[in-house]
Amino acid sequence: MPRLSVENRIREAYIQMATQANYRPQASEGSSAGSDLRDEAISYAKQFVAEEQTTEFHIGVSDYTTNRALVYTIEAARLLCGGLLGVDHALKLLEMAVQEVRTQRGNDPGLPEELRGATLG
Repeated sequence: MPRLSVENRIREAYIQMATQANYRPQASEGSSAGSDLRDEAISYAKQFVAEEQTTEFHIGVSDYTTNRALVYTIEAARLLCGGLLGVDHALKLLEMAVQEVRTQRGNDPGLPEELRGATLG
């Protein structure tokens, strides 16, 4: 079986984010799930690879309620850049990030039910 290109792997990841997490950061307003998704994935992969080649990723500014989870996630990402050597620590940090987000979400009774699971993109 031939090895996928980096761009193909990123396209696959985008489609998984869209289908499993309902998260489509490349989607334009009013996008449909069908043909738009493939085009979004192609565009996202090209942009991701270009950004990766600069060795800098813009992620924004942390929010106080989720900044600990962000720290765990960023450090996990750094470990994952090193390949399989950092996977065990990365998995633990990602689990810590998930737990932190769940804890903070549970401490925020003001989040309306209709916004839980809402997408940002």
